[in-house]
Amino acid sequence: MRVSQPASADRRAEVETAVRNRSQYADTLHRVDPDADEPEPACVEAEYRDDAEFTDVPVAAYPHYSLCGNPECFGSEWW
Repeated sequence: MRVSQPASADRRAEVETAVRNRSQYADTLHRVDPDADEPEPACVEAEYRDDAEFTDVPVAAYPHYSLCGNPECFGSEWW
């Protein structure tokens, strides 16, 4: 099973804006879902956390956060 990994500088440079959970415990950035009306991750994270609130953030402002490893976000294929 693959887990989220810190992204390279190249992968961070590809995207200027991401979304993050507004929780004080959040430590992962997600790619923005272009079809969502509200800020939401492109992966299934929002489906698993019904009570979560997400907000748009500049990727450069969160260098200490990991990028989501799901294929829909910043990861590659699972296999």
